[in-house]
Amino acid sequence: MKEYGVDEVDIKVHKTVVEMAMREHSVLPVAYGMVFKNNKLLGVAMKTGHRAMKKAMDSVDGKVELGVKVLLPQSSTELNGKVEECRSEITRCLGGIAADSRSLKLFSDRLLLNTSFLVDSDRLDEFSDCVGRLAGDYDALKVQYSGPWPPYNFVDIQILGKKRGGFR
Repeated sequence: MKEYGVDEVDIKVHKTVVEMAMREHSVLPVAYGMVFKNNKLLGVAMKTGHRAMKKAMDSVDGKVELGVKVLLPQSSTELNGKVEECRSEITRCLGGIAADSRSLKLFSDRLLLNTSFLVDSDRLDEFSDCVGRLAGDYDALKVQYSGPWPPYNFVDIQILGKKRGGFR
């Protein structure tokens, strides 16, 4: 089987193809570099995983993933003692628009929030406006907003594997 390298050009092509597909369709993400040895194995995986893929698609159809990270100022690890209150308000406001959310690892002491939101495509502008308002309300914080992405943090399909979890 041919080995495929991973370089910036390949990743850029992959990203472009995914973005083009997302303009017209909902996308079920798979791990980068997922390759089947032949059409027969692809067919077996598709048949075996059809029910899981259908369940996953039902949950993410018409939705995209958006990422929001909120960082405390570099000179401070506190927000006038109201870090938890601030985190709760941001999560509540954005969570009220999103269909679902996943809290991700806080990999820095300055990272107040690291969350992926699953948002209906027709509410994307509303969500973006809310992120902008919150960034203005908390101008001492640095807000990083990314996406739209395929729903990587909301789809975990296990096909032909022994790992438990995800859609089956």
